[in-house]
Amino acid sequence: MSIRRSYPRPRKTSDILPLFSKVATTSHYELFFQALPTKLLGHIQYKEPLCSRNFIFRELGLLCRSTALPGATFATAQVNGHYMGRTEKFAHTRLYSDASFTFAVDNEYKVLSFFNFWQEFIENGSGEERQKKAFYSRMQYPVEYKASTMRLQKFDKDHFRTLDYTFVNAFPLNVIPSAVSYDGSRVLEVTVTFAYDRFVIGKFLSTEKTEKQLTKFDNPYGVGNDPRLRTPEARRTQQETSSGFDEYASQIINEPGIGANDLPKSVDQGFA
Repeated sequence: MSIRRSYPRPRKTSDILPLFSKVATTSHYELFFQALPTKLLGHIQYKEPLCSRNFIFRELGLLCRSTALPGATFATAQVNGHYMGRTEKFAHTRLYSDASFTFAVDNEYKVLSFFNFWQEFIENGSGEERQKKAFYSRMQYPVEYKASTMRLQKFDKDHFRTLDYTFVNAFPLNVIPSAVSYDGSRVLEVTVTFAYDRFVIGKFLSTEKTEKQLTKFDNPYGVGNDPRLRTPEARRTQQETSSGFDEYASQIINEPGIGANDLPKSVDQGFA
């Protein structure tokens, strides 16, 4: 039996050049802080009034000087014995690596204030003033300090095609100290590492819309969501039916029978 060999096929430079002229570049991206809890936003703006909504939701992402597109890995279980002499691995958990973002610090230090006060809010669940000698830390509930969505959008100079990475339930895990010195001046930067539950590639609906769409799975029988009960007459009929059932159930519950007080009498009569 002859073995068929495959050799490299010569190609013209004119055929390959269009392929390499359409590569993505690294310098076109934008970060968006889309959804912050109300209490967190109020705490940051109370501590630093300069951190306005316009700065947080529009300008802060533009100050992100560098980052990395997120990735993930799988934790695996190793299985031996399915096939002689072979070892197999099976994925059981998807692990997401933390995301790091480097920001240029503005001359009003709003960037530093934003992330530092965010972390301060996380540990200030006790509500005590930090100036007190007996101050102690108690963490807030995650729903109070996690940003439900934070989006990193990658695009190119033509702005024609984009790729979105949405981080779900993100919060600043680590604010890396910024070095300052009397050497030659340069732009002050701060690097913030974010932890998150997962990321989604592509268009992502807000968590509120997603919860509304998933209501039918939480309520599979459609109780209270039946479109046939939207008219006043239909709702009144449903209420009358429910009240009648409640009255019938109360009669059954209150009907005299063998209870705790009847136990000694029942024992004497030989029923127990």
